[in-house]
Amino acid sequence: MLSMNKEGADRILEKYLAGQASAEETALIECWYLNASDERKLTDMDSFERLNDELWRGTIERAGLLPAKKPVRKLWLRMVAAASVILVTLWFFRDKLPGSNPELVIAVNQTAPGHNRATLTFANGEIIQLSEAQTGVVVHRDQLSYNDGSPVNTPQEPKTAAEIQLTAATPRGGTYQVTLPDGTRVWLNAATKLVFPSKFNDRERKVQLSGEAYFEVAKSRERMPFIVISKNQEVAVLGTHFNISSYPDENNVKTTLLEGRVSVRNTLSNEQSSIILKPGQQAVVGSGSGIKITEADLEMAIAWKNGLFYFKDADLKTILRTFSRWYDIDLISTELPADRKFSGKLYRNMDAPQALQVLKLLDVELSLEKGMPKVPQKNIVKP
Repeated sequence: MLSMNKEGADRILEKYLAGQASAEETALIECWYLNASDERKLTDMDSFERLNDELWRGTIERAGLLPAKKPVRKLWLRMVAAASVILVTLWFFRDKLPGSNPELVIAVNQTAPGHNRATLTFANGEIIQLSEAQTGVVVHRDQLSYNDGSPVNTPQEPKTAAEIQLTAATPRGGTYQVTLPDGTRVWLNAATKLVFPSKFNDRERKVQLSGEAYFEVAKSRERMPFIVISKNQEVAVLGTHFNISSYPDENNVKTTLLEGRVSVRNTLSNEQSSIILKPGQQAVVGSGSGIKITEADLEMAIAWKNGLFYFKDADLKTILRTFSRWYDIDLISTELPADRKFSGKLYRNMDAPQALQVLKLLDVELSLEKGMPKVPQKNIVKP
């Protein structure tokens, strides 16, 4: 009899989906499938969680189930295997709404998942491509290096004057880390720009953000505030961990605090007053002059940093907009319903066809094209 904990059950299911399970492990899963009720095992993703629970509690083995002589029908398992790198505890579901299934045409410009890709632009306009073999760049007062200490080949010697601005940028399908001159670490999500000086002045540490980034702000012995300027807002901290999502194509800017304290000010407001966030809170700034404070789902806020997509009641437009940044895809469609809500998680290390297959399994018809389809540009719908 196999002995396992919850993590062991997870590993068995991952191995099974990857075709690497042992005969005994395969028997356990296929026996459960054969004995599951037909009305649940093909349609209800809760059965996936129930299988995981029964595996690690030993319910299947105690029931004395044995593998059948005939081959197992793997319709339910194939449904999961279509997105084979999804963890067994991560699944999608959608509200069951009446109506026809949407048909989408998607141009996949990059099939592989995003990876370490970024550029660094100097004040004189010169641009260097940062190494994809590295995870991040460190900005010193007199030099640039990668996280492992190796030097960055630059077209010019970095200047130490505070007025020299640098821009670290990730494209669609890119991510990178930047360590600023004060020791602050910044993780850049896809399609993100961070503008910062090669040396902070003696009054404040100010950067500008477009896109999404996670900050671990270094504490200043001089108690100089660290300020992040993004769309319609200004965030000021001394030393803390927080995430800002400020994409130009999103309606709201979201600042989520994980630890410490941050001050959030809406720059559209004539008032100079700010709102102080506590750990676990999120500030939402829209096109108006107000700031909405909510209790944050911290796992969801930094899921991207931990290698996950995480959606909660997200419509199709939101999901495809998120996918477009990670895979560099464009949506060609005349129908994009907003009344279908999706929730779930999946790994960001799957390729584009695998990720998009999840939508197809949820009754969204897809037609994938390599590169841009030959259609008029006016028909391109930016998610």
